[in-house]
Amino acid sequence: MARVDDPYHYLDRAFEYYIAGRFAALNNLQVAANLFHHAVEMLAKFRLLRSIPADRIAEQAKRLKRKPYGHDLHTLWSDFKAAVDGLGLNRFDSVVADLNKWEDLRYGGYPVGIPTTMIFMPQRGPYETGSNEPQDEYVLILEDIDELFTAMLTAANINPTFLGERHRLKPALREWYAKYNVHPMADLFRIDAPAES
Repeated sequence: MARVDDPYHYLDRAFEYYIAGRFAALNNLQVAANLFHHAVEMLAKFRLLRSIPADRIAEQAKRLKRKPYGHDLHTLWSDFKAAVDGLGLNRFDSVVADLNKWEDLRYGGYPVGIPTTMIFMPQRGPYETGSNEPQDEYVLILEDIDELFTAMLTAANINPTFLGERHRLKPALREWYAKYNVHPMADLFRIDAPAES
């Protein structure tokens, strides 16, 4: 296992959070958005650490834990795009902003006095909240997250096959990865997963 200040620790956690998030979203578990939030956070931190000289990685990893970074996807996303020269990633700004908003829901009672509606959808499309009163609305669209994660891996020059070989997911998890995924990573699972034990 990679050390915590090894950039590949962040890549591994990003992929695990992403796969766990897909499973949670497809089973309508409310923690799905938080898992995706952590996936995007860890993937951005991986890329930001990847270009740091080895003798400064531990110092930079500590810096990424504090403000303005921490769990704030706004700052991490801006710096990630700058690191990868990601002008083509601007189309995901609203997806990242929406995902960042979900972080507040980890704690009960937020926001105070406003009904909260959470909607999970596998693909983009119309939806209704079922209420005419003002709502604090949180919408998670799995298709957007899949497209974002795949685009981030591409922008960070991460070979999907390398990622798949590092994790060698069992068939059941591969099925959850593929379900409703219209933006899969090419050749992610080129090598067969180990047999179930």
